[in-house]
Amino acid sequence: MTRSSLIRSVLLASAALLLSAATVQAQMSTMFDRDDSRPEAELRVDMRDAVDRDTDVANTALVFNNTTNEATHVLCVAYDANGNAVGRKFARLPARGVRYLRASDFSNGADFIGSASCTSRARVAASAVFLAPGALTNLDVIQGHRWDDTNRVRFPLIATY
Repeated sequence: MTRSSLIRSVLLASAALLLSAATVQAQMSTMFDRDDSRPEAELRVDMRDAVDRDTDVANTALVFNNTTNEATHVLCVAYDANGNAVGRKFARLPARGVRYLRASDFSNGADFIGSASCTSRARVAASAVFLAPGALTNLDVIQGHRWDDTNRVRFPLIATY
């Protein structure tokens, strides 16, 4: 291999790496523009409707509170009782803001009982509320500790039926 062909190969490899990095960056910015969450005012309406309704419809609200002064994103993946992925949703949280997702958002309205795992760029405080006919119930949430840089949140039980 001559010196010029070696330089040409290195330049082509570098260009390919730069192009793939630009593609990944474009996909990441598109992904973070997405927002499947609902505003806090809608959560109050959902909670009031759950208490007042007589039908056999139940849902879980996964609530996120951004504890930082900068907007952030949360990515959640829901799993059914067998561990199969049901769906993936994004929530865009404004600085010091509250947003939520419903269990039914992950399954497009289909019934399921399972769990959800979420990650964020920044520290968020999470809670889960089971919206059942005539009652509201707080559900467990497992959050990373202050020394944990992964910003992971686990909802061990979510359901919609």
